[in-house]
Amino acid sequence: MSTRTSRPARAPHPAAPLPAPRTAARTVLRLTTLTATAADPKLPTPLMSLTYSGQMIVGTMVAVAGAHFFAEREAARCD
Repeated sequence: MSTRTSRPARAPHPAAPLPAPRTAARTVLRLTTLTATAADPKLPTPLMSLTYSGQMIVGTMVAVAGAHFFAEREAARCD
């Protein structure tokens, strides 16, 4: 038979700090960092990287939509 008592209660975790509210100043500050020049002139600027990412996302969506369209067209043709 064990003489061990139950574990002591743990202290509750402190609540996570609340995120800072979004303000117009913070948004403008974030947008202005997109136009900052890269430290190395051979590297793309943040705005150019964002533009490239957008192009890749749109291109992927177009490719998926095209593949879906052609798959439906092929299925309708075979029926």
